[in-house]
Amino acid sequence: MCRQLRGDTNATTAVEFGIVAPLLFAVLFGILAFGIQFATRIAVTYAATEGGRAAVGGLNDAERESLARAAITRTLTALSPLVDPGKAAVNVVQAADANDRKIDISITYNDTRFASLPFVPDFSALNPVTVEYYVTDPSG
Repeated sequence: MCRQLRGDTNATTAVEFGIVAPLLFAVLFGILAFGIQFATRIAVTYAATEGGRAAVGGLNDAERESLARAAITRTLTALSPLVDPGKAAVNVVQAADANDRKIDISITYNDTRFASLPFVPDFSALNPVTVEYYVTDPSG
């Protein structure tokens, strides 16, 4: 009986899969979770860029800030299955040089919905997304 069981190889594939499956699924879900985190970071960067582009069209500081915040909110809302707009803190700072106006837009995003695996980074540990735009007067 023991010699029959020792020579039987019908279940070896199932045993090998049982040994390899936890590692395979950990890597698979890690890649998936990291991809979602990375896509979210790109979406927040895109929202900051859209805010800067919209702000350049303003005629004064108040209008620039209003346009930037509206564009960022619109972009984050459009990406809402991936990004939660309520967890984004937007900061718009304007500074004046001699001829130019500088607009700094930063978005701090804290969301732990997708950081379920220990090797996937959490957004609270990342630096805020920051973009800088210069508004110049083309008339000289």
